[in-house]
Amino acid sequence: MIAVLDYGMGNIHSCLKAISLFTKDFSYTKEPSVLKEADAIILPGDGHFDKAMRNLNESGLRTFVDDHVKAGKPLFGICIGFQILFEDSDEVVSGNKNETVSGLGYVKGKIRKFKGKNYKVPHIGWNKLYKRNPSKSNLLKNLEDESFAYFIHSYRPVGVESSAITGFCDYYGEKFPAVVEKGNVFGTQFHPEKSYSFGLKILENFIQSL
Repeated sequence: MIAVLDYGMGNIHSCLKAISLFTKDFSYTKEPSVLKEADAIILPGDGHFDKAMRNLNESGLRTFVDDHVKAGKPLFGICIGFQILFEDSDEVVSGNKNETVSGLGYVKGKIRKFKGKNYKVPHIGWNKLYKRNPSKSNLLKNLEDESFAYFIHSYRPVGVESSAITGFCDYYGEKFPAVVEKGNVFGTQFHPEKSYSFGLKILENFIQSL
C-alpha cells in the first residue's frame, strides 16, 4: 500500500488522480497506523519549504517518515516534497533573511533561490529533462532523454552529491538537479502528474518497482 502523506501542502488532487491510474492500493493519509504499514510514502505538494518542514515537525509526522526511510522503504518526493529531501533551504517566509530551515537531510545538498539576473523567477512551464546515470535510474527507465517536464519553482538544489542525480534541467545556462535517486529515496523537482505521458511513466515506474 502507498501512503500519500497529508501534511498540509497544496496541489494534491492531480497527484492522487495520476496515482490512481496505476494502482488502487493507496491512501491520502496522516494516520500513524497507516503510515507504519505503508510499503511506500509519497510526499507531494506545492508551497514553502519552511511551512512543509514546520507541518511535518509539529504534527509528529516526520518521525514516521524517518522511520520509514530507516526501514529501507521507498520514499518519493514531488516538488516541495523533493526539496525537503535535502539538508536545508534559505526559503524563510518570516524571520531573518540570513536564516536557513533544516530539511529531512536524506540527500546531501541545499535548496537555494534562483538568482534571476538574466532570467525570470519563478521557473514556470515546460523544460527539457536530461538524463544522468541512466543505467542507475528506476524513475527514468524506458524514457527518452530530453523529454519535457512541467516545472514551477523559485528554488533549486545546489551542491548535491553527484551519485544521487539521475536527471537535470538547464534553465538559461544553469544546470540544476531535477531528479534524485539515492537508495530508497526518490524525488522530482517537476510535477510528474502534470507532465503528461512522460511524467505518468515516472509514477508508473515508481509504483511498479514496489
